[in-house]
Amino acid sequence: METVAINPMDAAWLYIEKREAPAHFGPLIFMSCPEGEPDFVARLVSEWRKSQQFAPPFNYRLAKGLVPKWEIVPNDELDMEYHLMHVGLPAPGGEQQLGVLVSRLHSHRLDRRRPLWQVYIIEGLEDNRFALYLKLHHSQLDGMGAARLMARCFSSDPGQRGLVPPWSVGLSARKSSPKADAKALSLANGVKQGKRLMNIAGALGTLGKHSYFTRDHALFAPYQGPKSVLNSRIRGHRRYATQRFELDELKAVAGAAEAKVNDVFLAITGAALRRYLSEISALPRHSLVGQVPVSIRPAGDGSVGNALSFVYATLGTDLEDPIERLHAVRASTESAKALQSQLSADAIEAYTAIVLAPYITETILNLGGHLRPAANLVISNVQGPRERLYFNGARVEHIYGPSVLFHGQALNITMASYADEVNIGYTACRDTLPSMQKIAVYTREAFDELAALVGAN
Repeated sequence: METVAINPMDAAWLYIEKREAPAHFGPLIFMSCPEGEPDFVARLVSEWRKSQQFAPPFNYRLAKGLVPKWEIVPNDELDMEYHLMHVGLPAPGGEQQLGVLVSRLHSHRLDRRRPLWQVYIIEGLEDNRFALYLKLHHSQLDGMGAARLMARCFSSDPGQRGLVPPWSVGLSARKSSPKADAKALSLANGVKQGKRLMNIAGALGTLGKHSYFTRDHALFAPYQGPKSVLNSRIRGHRRYATQRFELDELKAVAGAAEAKVNDVFLAITGAALRRYLSEISALPRHSLVGQVPVSIRPAGDGSVGNALSFVYATLGTDLEDPIERLHAVRASTESAKALQSQLSADAIEAYTAIVLAPYITETILNLGGHLRPAANLVISNVQGPRERLYFNGARVEHIYGPSVLFHGQALNITMASYADEVNIGYTACRDTLPSMQKIAVYTREAFDELAALVGAN
């Protein structure tokens, strides 16, 4: 059977996955049935069951052996009774019932004896809507990869028909070019390679000096956040909640405060977490620190695998004033971006691998939750499709991103932009964070307060 190599950063997701901490993520897509087609969902299920052409990574299965690699599974060997599920919501079919169902579905690991994906078609949402939940493994693609997949699968034309399911579209296989390999080898001892190594060493030196030694800077690094209730051992059950904003709302506040949209997102998240943790008497004295993924995927790249770097940013949970919190967040993110701006894309990959190495090692050894956390939570901003999308006439209303948790990280917050809106998903360990849904509510209230203070109402 033909095999495909797995690069080390993708393989790490396979090693760090544990029984209580699966390494899969969304997306969760809300859709409206086309008008005048009451049997649309039933026909969709029937058509998708018959669609048995599989593109990468949907035909990739983990091969047996000590060195991780994918084997390409023939089309007729995939079991659609496992990979495609049709389920219904109990009445009244609101988003609360959907959240409970997705929480349950998101709690269970994908079967490594099969290609690592499942698709759930969920009908019964109120207002003639249904949902798609794609359960994808992080060893095969990241959030931006999933966004590129969605852009390929859907159309901006509501009248277009004949679109095929995601597994028949897939992503392009990531293959090594012999010419590129030869070029890299020829430069191994050259000036360009030496400069690259010097830039990486310089960035690591700056990070270490300002973050660990002098601590006189807004730059943050791994293991600077306090131990908190967010960073205990977790169990397998998940809880999922959502919040939604108009993109123009966030842009208005960002413009009035001379900040970025992502800074506003991080600041209101910090405010929500400060309030939530205060209510359960668990607010640390020092600010929580977020690990913020940054896509380094080139424009137009729709290949299998991850293309991520990470920066660390304060969430200002030690600050009571919303404006001070936003200023602290902005200074933190700007410092992190300035540091990585000195590096080329391939240098950022090497830099990220070095910075993450202690955390990855700790997670593989199952030590998460016992030691000081590398970060208090992962908080992502995924740029989704900018146009309103459709699938064979069904309108894509909202796109969310249920995500991964690990021991030592009981909460993940993912913001996904889509068209003219921003959708925030909160994935948490159900047993660690009681009434976690309050964080979503508090995020909206924190935003309204910040908007009033900066005069963006």
